[in-house]
Amino acid sequence: MNSENRNKVLELVDAAHAKVESFYPETAIHKGTPEWLEKRRLLLADLALHLTQDALKGETINEAKLRNHLFAILKISAEFFPQGKFEQATALLDETIATLQADKL
Repeated sequence: MNSENRNKVLELVDAAHAKVESFYPETAIHKGTPEWLEKRRLLLADLALHLTQDALKGETINEAKLRNHLFAILKISAEFFPQGKFEQATALLDETIATLQADKL
């Protein structure tokens, strides 16, 4: 993808990101309510858009940002699908992050 196309896609993603964030509730939301689920869905969409931005901005992908967004996406996905393998994937990613951080010390 050339830089012109990348910038066009990023403009669309930035607009979608701003729109999603504009729908966040302004009042307190309590866990277990339909509003809570809607807020979590919005957060999931927000994180997916961040992931897209991470993939397309710059010449290289920022590994730390990618890991953090993937981890958050998996954690929220596990809330929607507790019977799925999202918690296991989250644990594996968390373990990988810890190992990478330990290697840097």
